[in-house]
Amino acid sequence: MDKNILNNVTKRLSKWVLGSKEAPQRILLYPTNNCNLKCLFCYQQLKPYDYSDIMSKEKWLNITKELCEMGVETFQISGGGESLIRADLVLDMMHIIKSYEKEGRLVTNGTLLNEKMIKEIIEMDWDNVIFSIDGSNESTHNYLRGKEDAFSKTTNNIRLFKKYKDELKKERPSLEFSTVLTNKNYTEIIDIIKLASDIGVKVITFEPVFVSNPDVQKLKLNKQEREVLIKNIPEALELANSLGIITNLETLVEVKSIEKTGTLKKFIFKLLEQKEKNDFFNMPCYEPWLWPKIEANGIIGVCSTNSLNENIKNKTFKEIWYGKEFNKFRERIMNHDLPEGCENCVSTHLPINQEIRKELSLTINEKRNN
Repeated sequence: MDKNILNNVTKRLSKWVLGSKEAPQRILLYPTNNCNLKCLFCYQQLKPYDYSDIMSKEKWLNITKELCEMGVETFQISGGGESLIRADLVLDMMHIIKSYEKEGRLVTNGTLLNEKMIKEIIEMDWDNVIFSIDGSNESTHNYLRGKEDAFSKTTNNIRLFKKYKDELKKERPSLEFSTVLTNKNYTEIIDIIKLASDIGVKVITFEPVFVSNPDVQKLKLNKQEREVLIKNIPEALELANSLGIITNLETLVEVKSIEKTGTLKKFIFKLLEQKEKNDFFNMPCYEPWLWPKIEANGIIGVCSTNSLNENIKNKTFKEIWYGKEFNKFRERIMNHDLPEGCENCVSTHLPINQEIRKELSLTINEKRNN
């Protein structure tokens, strides 16, 4: 984890430890669950959503303002689908976020962008755009994303970002790849790094696929495939370093949990150094204090995989964040009672929680000594 983010996270958590409260460090915003692609590994394959049940533009803009004023530092606009299906709303949210001088991140498959939108995003000094790229070529990416022209549209739009950033002499937004590792693309990590370098992308996050629908079992790496991937990581890291590209490949080596995704609860507990409950320094997860989400229909998520029976349509976020249901869930985590959703946690979140545990203890000891 970036050192500045880690410092901010532990600063916020230390307030909770010392009996105070604090706003989230980052929030995930899902303006829509609709999507224009049909990714093989996506939860959308189960048709889980009522796509007509979405919050109004006015409500979303009011929530965005409230979160800015509450003290949220980072906003990540993502979704259960493709956020830019509601491009008019999303761009207005982005302008509000930047008017409060907050950090903004946009996650997109990149296929719905156009030159006008790209220029607008650059000119508002948006911080970061994360593109879903799951292959180094058309064949792999389009197969996994379920659409014939997905690769060409996304990569062409990334090139437009690079072109207009150069023309406007802007450093931002930084451009990233988010790559879901499957048995269809795990041999392409070196070529994905080369592609990133060629089109102006400086960061790649590789995430193991998790089982969101039955067909995903066919895409998970088996033990032998995982061993091949781990064997290729040193060469990939050397290449990335030589090209100035940041990756999380070292984290994948440390976690050794690619094939465990979908059965992570036991693995989470194995990473705890101690087994004591109700100990803020020995939490299996800190996300319910840091990184909530708001779904398209107003449902509040305590993290990326678990939700509450709370809806923001008729409440403020502050009422929910400091309210009874959120606190009950936090108590559950403190008692090491992980819900079923934790089975499908993003496995690269595990080492992040380990970093937080260590840093939080140092921060609190320093505060108490001073």
